[in-house]
Amino acid sequence: MAPYNFVDAPTAVFWDTNCCAVPADLHFIDVLHNIKRCLHESSYNGIVKYMVYDSGSPSLIDENPPVENMVITRFPEGGDPFEKFKKIFVDIMEWSIDRPVPANILYISGETNPHMTGLINKLVTRDFHFVRSVWSWCELSHGRPPFFNRFSDKLREGRCS
Repeated sequence: MAPYNFVDAPTAVFWDTNCCAVPADLHFIDVLHNIKRCLHESSYNGIVKYMVYDSGSPSLIDENPPVENMVITRFPEGGDPFEKFKKIFVDIMEWSIDRPVPANILYISGETNPHMTGLINKLVTRDFHFVRSVWSWCELSHGRPPFFNRFSDKLREGRCS
């Protein structure tokens, strides 16, 4: 079987805005465009779908125009964080079931969880591709290049200020 072409494959971005908040100097829409630009500059050129999970700043999101291929899921502020985690987990599973390989997944969250790690490992064994470029949230949200790119073994120096 020929290798999969992940360069032109669709990419789903699962973003927890409470763990990785919109920086104070940016608007929500700017961050979405910066994420897409970073993916493109890292050779992920397919359609990007955004799954955004928010429980703290719905007014920030409501004030902006809608973005194509975006779903926003809101949770009550101060609600059970496990409910949000379950929703993200199920959305990743459903997205992977509905999309044939090749497909890319970018999971943006400041939290790690053994269940999510297990899901990621399972999907990788089924030939799904998790974006391997490594950004700090500050770099990604501002549209800066990754610290580590999947096409290079070199880590770049940089700080977010």
